[in-house]
Amino acid sequence: MAKALRFTETTRRDPFRNFNFIIEFNGVEVAACRKMSAIDATVNVCKFRPGNNLHSNDEHSPGRVEYPPVTFESGKTNDKTFQDWANMLISHEFRTGRLPDPDFRKDIDIKVLDVNGSPALQYKLFKAFVSKYTAMSDLAGEGNDVIIETLEVTHEGFERIEGTAA
Repeated sequence: MAKALRFTETTRRDPFRNFNFIIEFNGVEVAACRKMSAIDATVNVCKFRPGNNLHSNDEHSPGRVEYPPVTFESGKTNDKTFQDWANMLISHEFRTGRLPDPDFRKDIDIKVLDVNGSPALQYKLFKAFVSKYTAMSDLAGEGNDVIIETLEVTHEGFERIEGTAA
């Protein structure tokens, strides 16, 4: 009986796990971030029908690109990273005016780690700013959940950063 041939691959093809990630604001790691919503983009479709078109169907053309907000969740701790960033825009009415544009916008790096804890994938959100901040989740006397702080950021696009894998 002939032995079956066995092929081996030189690179891993296992998908990366979604629980092993780091989030950095302007190069500084944000502590205790436990969850992040998806990063995605949508190209709007423009429908039109020329006046000389003899058919009843619309023609389609690509329109504007939309980037939905990204939400970060963190267990509430004494770390004030989310709160300080959110307050740059939320608390501006107590000052003489809003901070200048570069001060409240941040580039955000999301690094997915492999099983060894090394960066395997990296995405960057550009010109992000806080569009919604939840300082504290609901409280319940009969519960035993962790208090959650939520930060929703609006951004102007993203890209995958190549060359992150070791």
